[in-house]
Amino acid sequence: MSALSLGIDTSNYTTSVALVDENENMIYNKGILLEVKSGEKGLRQSDALFQHVHHLPLLLQDLPRGREIEVICYSERPRPLLDSYMPVFRSGESLARSLAGVLGVERLAVSHQENHIRAAIYGSGSPELAATFAAVHFSGGTSEILLVKKKTIGFDCEIVAQTRDLNAGQLVDRVGVLMGCAFPAGKALEALANRVDPDSIDSKLIISTTMDGVDFHFSGQENQAQRLLEAGTDQAVVAFLVLKSIAKTLSKAISGLLKKYSFQSVLFSGGVMSNLIIKKIVEHELSPAGLNLYFSPGEYSRDNAAGNALMGMDYYKSMRCGR
Repeated sequence: MSALSLGIDTSNYTTSVALVDENENMIYNKGILLEVKSGEKGLRQSDALFQHVHHLPLLLQDLPRGREIEVICYSERPRPLLDSYMPVFRSGESLARSLAGVLGVERLAVSHQENHIRAAIYGSGSPELAATFAAVHFSGGTSEILLVKKKTIGFDCEIVAQTRDLNAGQLVDRVGVLMGCAFPAGKALEALANRVDPDSIDSKLIISTTMDGVDFHFSGQENQAQRLLEAGTDQAVVAFLVLKSIAKTLSKAISGLLKKYSFQSVLFSGGVMSNLIIKKIVEHELSPAGLNLYFSPGEYSRDNAAGNALMGMDYYKSMRCGR
């Protein structure tokens, strides 16, 4: 019977558990969104950690029985850097270390960012990416473009462009909350934006992008969106313009990076990149560059533990080959 790898991820917004077999069949992949009080724009780390402690047993009790787990892989930090730290990941780490000790199986610590990259590769059809490629990670907690180099297990990631203030997901959530949407507001904002025909929007209505070389700013877009709403602009139009501004910003950054780095493929991950409106605009903007663009469906773009389960299986296979 095929061995199994258990993945655990405890980000600032979702508790996630996944299980994968040696053939990369996703046996189990579930998450529970953390609760944020109405009107609030985020969670304190202590509140998020408490919810993870409550959610993890609920997710584990639904795991399929009768199969043997050989390795447990978990996120211990936001990025694959020694000084990268966020308290919220301690909940997943504590459980993974305890389970591995009780079961007598291997454990592997990786970063949340590597988890996103590995899940996005899987979700986009496991493309044969070159040894070096660009990866976009746009979420509520991160807005970075990375130059990624494959390792045997995991990835080396160099930040080559990043936000200078708000993250893209924060922009979406803050504007959504202004419109009365529940937090997180990504799905609600996309639903609003889909109500409007882009060609019918007055060409004078625009939310402009702000670049600093290949880096970018999103706080200005929040202010512009707020002014449009105060002026009585239809919420659906503002929602579309916000998403368009994110896509335009991202496309400008990638175009600028092509002048500095040699890559032919771009992999997109993070909850913001599951937005189909952003995807369509990015594809249109970057089509002249002839890049290979890889997008994942929402379940592998948003926070999940699939990437950790897959990296755990990569690790298990490498150990077995080395025996």
